[in-house]
Amino acid sequence: MVDALAAALEPWAALYGDHPLLATAILAAHLLALFVGRGVAIAADRALLRADGTARGRVLEELEATHPLVIRMLAVAVASGVLMAAADVATFATSWVYWTKMATFALLLLNGVAMRRAEAAARGAAGTAGGVPTAGATPEDGSGWPALRGAAVRSLGGWGALVLLGVLLTNG
Repeated sequence: MVDALAAALEPWAALYGDHPLLATAILAAHLLALFVGRGVAIAADRALLRADGTARGRVLEELEATHPLVIRMLAVAVASGVLMAAADVATFATSWVYWTKMATFALLLLNGVAMRRAEAAARGAAGTAGGVPTAGATPEDGSGWPALRGAAVRSLGGWGALVLLGVLLTNG
């Protein structure tokens, strides 16, 4: 199966291998997307973990605003990652580091879904509309905050693991 896939992707592998500028552009897109997406996510995670009761409404607003950019950067990272993996299917298909990175990425995505749900719970339990508390409610009243904090910790670890696995993949 791997051999058949590698044979089918041979024209792409040849193009990628014969054009260093193309390979460099794809790698740069991959790394820049990860740097930007990771940077924004880490900043949001840090703000969430540091937020006290008075800042939580603002943090919820900022967290909501970060999701579209992080999701776009993840889409660029996925597209560029697929192009790089397609250029050397035989190597990546048999690499435990590659599959560990893919599993970590999947867990990071699932954590993002959990974070969005916890964010909605925190916002809903606090009686917020668009991130702004209503009727004297405060975001810390919501049960979503412990889940948000847990998701932020997992996010920090997941992004760090992705970087480590990416380095191992290129140097191992």
